[in-house]
Amino acid sequence: MRKFLKKVPSGLVSVIVTIVILYFSLSPHPVGAEELMWFEGADKLWHFIMYFVVASVYFLDYAKYKFPHHTKLNGEAVTTVTAIVLGGVLEILQGLSGSRQASMADFFANTLGAIAAFLFIKFYFISVFRRYFNGGHRHHHKH
Repeated sequence: MRKFLKKVPSGLVSVIVTIVILYFSLSPHPVGAEELMWFEGADKLWHFIMYFVVASVYFLDYAKYKFPHHTKLNGEAVTTVTAIVLGGVLEILQGLSGSRQASMADFFANTLGAIAAFLFIKFYFISVFRRYFNGGHRHHHKH
């Protein structure tokens, strides 16, 4: 599996996830969306989850691109802000579509999801990710 993931071009997963988000955000009636409304306000939870995934994928695609080098904070911030801007632009487009409504609450849930992803990846998962791509070995740099 590691060999397969190493061969997947950096950015490809980000493109695929972005296309899925575009579909669910801009389609008048996305397939399966109604079935996910388990309770009042469940859409906000789904917005949080979608943008947690989007920001995580963007961050990890960036980390894969930089590997074996470490990511830089400005690059990590750009990946997170890109996810947040995507959420904002799609909310605006929904408002202009005539078939969907723009929602500040949705944008807020998107933003929280992206920020949560940044914090999770930055302070926990990036070390797991790097170990996986190193073949499970830790490499220590001499200073």
